[in-house]
Amino acid sequence: MGAYYGLAAVISVLATVQIARQVFWSDTLPSPWGSCREGLLALSAAVDRARAAASGNEGEDAALDGFRRALEPEWRSRDAVADACRGSRTDERALDAIERLRYAEEHAVRHEAGDLAPLRRRVQTILQNDLLLAPGAARRLPVAPRPERQPR
Repeated sequence: MGAYYGLAAVISVLATVQIARQVFWSDTLPSPWGSCREGLLALSAAVDRARAAASGNEGEDAALDGFRRALEPEWRSRDAVADACRGSRTDERALDAIERLRYAEEHAVRHEAGDLAPLRRRVQTILQNDLLLAPGAARRLPVAPRPERQPR
């Protein structure tokens, strides 16, 4: 019984030490950007890039993986950007908004991939099998004519 309680105590102490090290003595890498605003712009651009990378017809898991990979390397430095923005309410609100956008986009990727991926695959199959390979069909999709620009 003593060995069991001793093992449980050792596991608890080791887990507590690991958590305390990560919370209190975490090494934050320096920001690769010169200012908070440059970091915010980089994080926002990474979210835009991730949204574009997630579009496709591979399914939810592949779309999420593509989204998360496209956030790198900027989002690895998120904590450094937060440190650089600390003290400015405007910059802190901007960082909060960008983080909310990231999570909303990731949520949308989940739903879009789950709901739209089967439809995209179906349309792709129809295009390839029925429209593009039909006798006499062009190999390229037609391009819609551009509307004439009106002088201002």
